[in-house]
Amino acid sequence: MEEKRNNKKNDTADTNKNEISFLKIDKLKRGSHALSLLLRNEDIIVGFNGKVFRGSQKVLNQNLNIEENKIITIFRKEIFFNLKVNGPLGIKLVEVANDEADDLLIKTDNYFKNIKDLNKYKEFEVYKGKKNFYDVIEVLDTSLLASLLPFIWFYHHRLYSPLLLLIATFLLLSSIAWWLVLSAWVIITIYMSKGSMSLLRGYCLFHELKPYMKIYAESNKSVQETVRSIDKKSNYRFPFIDPPMNIEENENDKILEDKDLKTTQV
Repeated sequence: MEEKRNNKKNDTADTNKNEISFLKIDKLKRGSHALSLLLRNEDIIVGFNGKVFRGSQKVLNQNLNIEENKIITIFRKEIFFNLKVNGPLGIKLVEVANDEADDLLIKTDNYFKNIKDLNKYKEFEVYKGKKNFYDVIEVLDTSLLASLLPFIWFYHHRLYSPLLLLIATFLLLSSIAWWLVLSAWVIITIYMSKGSMSLLRGYCLFHELKPYMKIYAESNKSVQETVRSIDKKSNYRFPFIDPPMNIEENENDKILEDKDLKTTQV
């Protein structure tokens, strides 16, 4: 009798493990944390802090409230990427079907085997414009280069119009009095130490670039590779990867090679 009871307990434990599945975003809400993270419907949460996560929404919210480092892994259009989260997403999540979850579990395990230390990752924001044009911004609370050497910072980010205005302002102030130049320099260094991110975001919005996605990645190059895997025609203001034309040519070459192989086989 005791053996039967133990077997029943083991069977129920196994069934509970099998019933645990991944969570998928059903509907986004205005003002929710998920919407501020630029998540989308049908995005699947497959990991938490570098490990596979399968459980209920209640358990996920508990982890998001307790843990200091809150990094979730998202699966979107056969692509994995990470996000840094501040707390619960504030939306309703539904479970993924068992057939889809089994295949996704294998893909997720393979992804986490190749992933590196998440503590070395950084936050990035991706903006999208017309003709598959993208701009990637690294999120920084303060920037020493922007505060100490604002002219070099503007030139580095190719913000030529504010750079010209800044130069003209200093030339005008230098023609009036030297102390005006010194006071203006102090004001600019204080503002640029905290306002550099707002300038970069404003530049993207000024050029009609819309927020596309947020990524917690190792480098700017890895962010561009992730976006390229979603949009194969993507090009960037500061490219760290090959242009999309090379990829299209390689795809055309593969198609021609496949045709040649078929003709030779015939």
